[in-house]
Amino acid sequence: MFNLKIFKSGIVFYIDKYEKLDTLFKEIDNKMHDIRQFFDDSEKIMIKIENFKEKINDIPKIIEKFESYNLKVKGILTEYYDEKETPIKREEDKETTLIIIKNIRSGQKLNHTGHLIIVGNVHSGSEITANGSIVIFGQCSGVVRAGIKIKPSYVLALSMNTPLVQIGEVKHQVNNNYKNPVFIYEKGGKLFFDEFKKEEEL
Repeated sequence: MFNLKIFKSGIVFYIDKYEKLDTLFKEIDNKMHDIRQFFDDSEKIMIKIENFKEKINDIPKIIEKFESYNLKVKGILTEYYDEKETPIKREEDKETTLIIIKNIRSGQKLNHTGHLIIVGNVHSGSEITANGSIVIFGQCSGVVRAGIKIKPSYVLALSMNTPLVQIGEVKHQVNNNYKNPVFIYEKGGKLFFDEFKKEEEL
């Protein structure tokens, strides 16, 4: 259920499919009890979750769990990540992940040189821009610009009602109101929106 791999460029914690969050946390506690002495304070790690779509609402709690052990989560790797094609970047590549735990209010503009994770809502009238991917654990109603310099990049939000999404050079005016988690990626000069609907909606 829970394992880790150590690369020259970073540490990745792998979380396999799990049923209950409490069961996962017990497994993390048991594992960390055995290996905690191998980590420095504020060690930076990345997390890969196998069933990312199904467990997206658990991500903020999982981040908090690791940070309770003074491990700083610098990135979330989704099932779309391929280690062979996209190696983990070093800190000096400036592709770090910024995690912000707050709402982005109307009129605010946020720019980051790496990947961006927001635990909160992005309100209408605001704008967020990142050189890499953007993940929003909340409602997104503001303008989103991702993948300005880092390829490939994506946008993911728990719900979305935004006027504009941009990934790289490709811009898309959004007409739909996505009430479920939506994964947005660029392919062939177009943006694709994959909405993860609940079972009762299918």
